[in-house]
Amino acid sequence: MKVYWIVLRDENRAGPGFGITARDWNDAISLLAEATKVVFAAPADEEAIESWREVRSVDELDQNHVVPNMGSVLGRGVWFPNIPSIQ
Repeated sequence: MKVYWIVLRDENRAGPGFGITARDWNDAISLLAEATKVVFAAPADEEAIESWREVRSVDELDQNHVVPNMGSVLGRGVWFPNIPSIQ
């Protein structure tokens, strides 16, 4: 499993980004589409992404907003925003 932090372009952004644990990049994109359907009522695709990176440690994340409000990074799904129904 890979842990990703994905930031959307300004016109698609509603917060600091999306935290996703996925099997691979294609799986991460499908989870992002599901998450943006919940958050924006419309799925986002790769074109909506401004930047992304693999997260190696929770210490790399925003300690004041993201970490206190995130779900578990250990299983497949969207952990920020914490959407446990998307796995």
